[in-house]
Amino acid sequence: MKHKPEQEKAPLFDALLAHRQRSCANFHVPGHKQGSAFDEKSKSWFSPLLELDLTEVGELDDLHDATGVIQDAELLAADLFRADRTFFLVGGTTAGNLASVLALCRPGETLIVGRNCHQSVFHACMLAGALPVYLSAGVDDDGQERPLDPEVLEQVLRLHPDAKGVVLTSPTYWGLVQPVAELAKVCHRYGVPLVVDEAHGAHLGFAPGLPPSAMDGGVDVSIQSTHKMLSSMTMSSMMHLKGSRINADEVAHWLKVIQSSSPSYPLMASLDVTRRMMATKGEAALVELLSRLQDFRGNIKALRHLSERRPPGLRDPLKLSLTAGQGVTGYQLSEWLASQGVYTEMADHEAVLFVFTMGTTPTDLVRLTEALRRLDKVVPLLPKTKPGHPPSLPQWRKADLSWAQLRRRPKRRVPLQQAVGMIAAEMIVPYPPGVPLVLPGERLTEAGIDYITDVIHAGGRVRGIRHEGEVPTLTAIE
Repeated sequence: MKHKPEQEKAPLFDALLAHRQRSCANFHVPGHKQGSAFDEKSKSWFSPLLELDLTEVGELDDLHDATGVIQDAELLAADLFRADRTFFLVGGTTAGNLASVLALCRPGETLIVGRNCHQSVFHACMLAGALPVYLSAGVDDDGQERPLDPEVLEQVLRLHPDAKGVVLTSPTYWGLVQPVAELAKVCHRYGVPLVVDEAHGAHLGFAPGLPPSAMDGGVDVSIQSTHKMLSSMTMSSMMHLKGSRINADEVAHWLKVIQSSSPSYPLMASLDVTRRMMATKGEAALVELLSRLQDFRGNIKALRHLSERRPPGLRDPLKLSLTAGQGVTGYQLSEWLASQGVYTEMADHEAVLFVFTMGTTPTDLVRLTEALRRLDKVVPLLPKTKPGHPPSLPQWRKADLSWAQLRRRPKRRVPLQQAVGMIAAEMIVPYPPGVPLVLPGERLTEAGIDYITDVIHAGGRVRGIRHEGEVPTLTAIE
């Protein structure tokens, strides 16, 4: 992919450097005055960044009313990521999820939401007062989530013609890429926008061998955690818009409401230079990485007890999910690897997840291969647990209570094992990946509580569950 000459520029980053050279006296915030006042024991670590930690002075523009170098940087990003408009985010993809839902929905309006969405999408529904219809793809015989069926989405849109939009996640945390182009066509036939939380997909579409991006699939909004799969700093993301089905000015308004009025210039500048790197070197770096990963996967095929768990449908090759089966949990695998200094992205009751990026070096892959060979020998010695599986869910459903009703009903803490038949007042979220298992307003089932119990016993963490002594409890409504 040949880049345009202007993509070699980094207008925001260059403006920061120019201001640093030009400034001879600083009488504005932040208080550390470009590192002049800072903890001495840690200053050497922070010092280079502190010089760029500035505010809206001189030619540095304003994120919330961009007319200069920030606008220039966002325009370059929009061009590279094939969008009509791009917003820099300093509150992560969470900020984009919140703004998109608030821009789409007024209180009481219907929104179709994938059940596997990140919890920030459900927080957005809460803030907007939306009435969500939950969409589920279900799981295959191995317990892995299937891709969404466009025909099911069409059925739900037909039954809910008042829906203001559809919000889905692609890729999933585990690397499943949804059939975005088909889903977008269905949405557009019914005149509603498709918003995709693409937090783990900022790299998609940049090299042969990678699935296409959501923007390339014709979605209306894509929100990407540029810091996750590319190289910007943590909390920095981008929100890409295409077409007129969602009002860009409304999105901009809600981003002003949600995000800090003192945005971090180092975060924004890291987005600017990451875009430049992707334009000039991204494809070559990703092609090289994909080649190394192909060799790596070949090297671990000989393992006796560990094997790759592949999600059904299209998948992201930069994610690797390993399972040992035989009653050995992903938590155990992750814990053993951590004892060897090898840290993974996440684990569940069955598998452990590895994330590869352009920052993954050949040495990293050699070390991981060696660690997995040692782990493969240890697997038969690890304690076995009863495998747990998430309960089956309908393809779509409405909550038993709306978000507005939930706010008005009295709530109380209930021991987990006594909550069957009650209505959840909070999200129950195994974390990571931050995908709710039970949503507010849904009735708790015996199968759901059994799975939550299995996750806890297997060493997992579940948000929405508190431990009072040794008794797990949750907030519920009679």
